Amino acid sequence: MSTITLGLSKILGKEGEPARGDFNETGYTRYGLTYQDTAKMTQEDGEETEFYSEENDDPEEIITKAGKTTFAFSIMNPDLACLKRLFGGEIAADIYAYPDATADVEESLIIVPRKGLKFQVPRAKIKAKFNGEFSKKGLLLLDVTATVQKPHTDGLKKLYVTVIKKTT
Repeated sequence: MSTITLGLSKILGKEGEPARGDFNETGYTRYGLTYQDTAKMTQEDGEETEFYSEENDDPEEIITKAGKTTFAFSIMNPDLACLKRLFGGEIAADIYAYPDATADVEESLIIVPRKGLKFQVPRAKIKAKFNGEFSKKGLLLLDVTATVQKPHTDGLKKLYVTVIKKTT
């Protein structure tokens, strides 16, 4: 039977890779509230390299390379701790100081929809950028892109998927 996956309950992250892909949320924290209609998962088309001989019109060999997987979302009304987490930098006396150089941010993620399938990414490269609209109808957003990477921990896979258990 198929599983319908929709909505979003939370996006969690933490520094470092988990010991295993078991969806244990210990140590994971939310980035903040996710702006409506911005959470997306994208898997790029893979790349195929075909090898031909002079004697045949059809390929003799085809090598396939998988496309990258990304999760993108926007955090609405971020606080100073969220800025430090995603950009690096420092907080002193309630003032955030942006870093001089781009920070290299990697975290493990758990993406939990309202129902259906949830996802765990043991290692992701996190990039964030400001997207602010200073108007009566605009909000300050942080656009976040998490690119799935191969974990450093032996035995961990790059992505885990499980069914959200129904609570009674």
